[in-house]
Amino acid sequence: MSYTNVLNLSNQPKELEHMLKFYEQEINFLEKLLGEVVSKNTSREALTEAEHFQNQFFVQKKNIEELETRIHRHHQQTADNAKNHAGKVDERLHRENQLIGEEITSIEKIIADLRAAYKNYLVKWM
Repeated sequence: MSYTNVLNLSNQPKELEHMLKFYEQEINFLEKLLGEVVSKNTSREALTEAEHFQNQFFVQKKNIEELETRIHRHHQQTADNAKNHAGKVDERLHRENQLIGEEITSIEKIIADLRAAYKNYLVKWM
């Protein structure tokens, strides 16, 4: 097995968790706003688009929840591994750390795209 210094891990779990909480709160706000728009616009087109956004919000909140769980599990594994190997962690944990960072970047892009599409929806129906 190959090991690397635990300090080589770039993604700090608390920072990632705070970032994901921010996105979760943003989605909750957008959902609340969606409810207000739907209460004022009951046309079939408005409701169909609203359902699309509601589904997307649900999917992204589920993705965030799963990533939070993964981050917590990874942090625990890393801490245990570093403790057992004098500050060194298995290279696989280093790669997992990188993959988590890539997933965070992906979620950020998805939410930015969703936010932009949602903004267009709001302009159309508010």
